[in-house]
Amino acid sequence: MLSKNQKRIIVIIISFLVSAFIWHLNKSWGNDFRSLLISSILTFLTVFVPFEIYFSFRDIWVDRWIPLYLENIEIIKIKINVDGGFLYADLIKSKDKQAIKSRNALIVISHGFSDTKETLQYYSFPLAYQGYIILAYDSRGTGESKKTGRKSQFLKRIEDFKKIIEWIKTKNEFLGMKINCIGFSIGAITTLCGGFSDKSINKIIVISSMSYYKQNIPKYNPLIMLRYFMKGVKLFPNKEENEKLSPYFIINRAKKDLSEEEWKKFSRRVMLIHCKNDKVIKFKNFEENRIILESPEKNLLILKKGGHSQKKNECSLIGATLSFLNS
Repeated sequence: MLSKNQKRIIVIIISFLVSAFIWHLNKSWGNDFRSLLISSILTFLTVFVPFEIYFSFRDIWVDRWIPLYLENIEIIKIKINVDGGFLYADLIKSKDKQAIKSRNALIVISHGFSDTKETLQYYSFPLAYQGYIILAYDSRGTGESKKTGRKSQFLKRIEDFKKIIEWIKTKNEFLGMKINCIGFSIGAITTLCGGFSDKSINKIIVISSMSYYKQNIPKYNPLIMLRYFMKGVKLFPNKEENEKLSPYFIINRAKKDLSEEEWKKFSRRVMLIHCKNDKVIKFKNFEENRIILESPEKNLLILKKGGHSQKKNECSLIGATLSFLNS
């Protein structure tokens, strides 16, 4: 099957050929250069634009996730006090108390830059069915937490994450429970930078994570860079900011401070998941994080396709996550 880009190239070639035919036809009728140019451009756009519109709407349809409502899942709305206001979150639980007791674990899920806690229901609900209590929160500037700061405040996101972990520790309901954390994209940076050195965290799963922040942000494609710029994302952070936002530096610093036994324990509790065709955060980030973590094969999931959003990899993500958490 042809990829979307291959189909687009074919449409461009066809549009160009039709446009060239119109140029030749108008030229044979003796029209001037200006008329030839205008008619050819209009012909090209007439052929190409409908297909481009179709591709765009098709992507929206394929990527859709409708709201999920499940009888055996209970959702409790909570809010957690952070600098600048509150973060709004969902506590997602199975109604099967025995399943919850058997797991005795909670999972904090940190979403990506443009997502909300509802975006990842396809991921959080199956985990809740397995007995894990899920704390899925809207990061500052997004979803129900939209009035709490800006989504571009990445350093604040890390501080918010730490406060969420501390909030969990204050609740008797979660006393003695294992705390696991999962992050997607910017949420992966948040989770690794904010949680790697925290001894109270049992396991960490990061999906589509950067390694060096500064080396990757400027290399985004122009459309993403423009979008980030418009949202106030700092494209060129100073040295101190870059080190706080780069998982590689956080992990490397911990590696120097920990004993060999402690390092092995800390590094082995991290699972890395990435797609080879991720065009937003390149696969080399996965390799850099893998090397610094000295990750064993069982802590890695490499997917050939799916891009940055892990499209159509949902079952693989859930399966690998459960395998790692249950091990």
